[in-house]
Amino acid sequence: MLKHIPNILTMLRFILIPPIVISIAHEKFIIAVIFLIISGLTDVLDGTIARKFNFITDFGKLMDPFADKATQVAILVTLAVKAIIPFWILAVVVVKEFAMISRRFVSLWKRISSF
Repeated sequence: MLKHIPNILTMLRFILIPPIVISIAHEKFIIAVIFLIISGLTDVLDGTIARKFNFITDFGKLMDPFADKATQVAILVTLAVKAIIPFWILAVVVVKEFAMISRRFVSLWKRISSF
């Protein structure tokens, strides 16, 4: 059970995305920041626990960065829709993330193809 704590913390970050988005949408920025701080702390904690106790899993390797990206994009989408930031900022981040994911995919594909 203990070895699943990092993955549970990662999933908690996904669960925190809607309250963060709803708080921003209702302009409850302090509440949004509190949820974001909790999300950030769970990110640090899950990584620390996983490395310290060697609880690193394939699920965690995939979902941990995805939780970070999902949180970031959800916040930027909400801020852009609310006209708090310009849409071009969202576009730049989405293009950058897509490029990074594409690069990882190509690297993984090459590694799989070489077997």
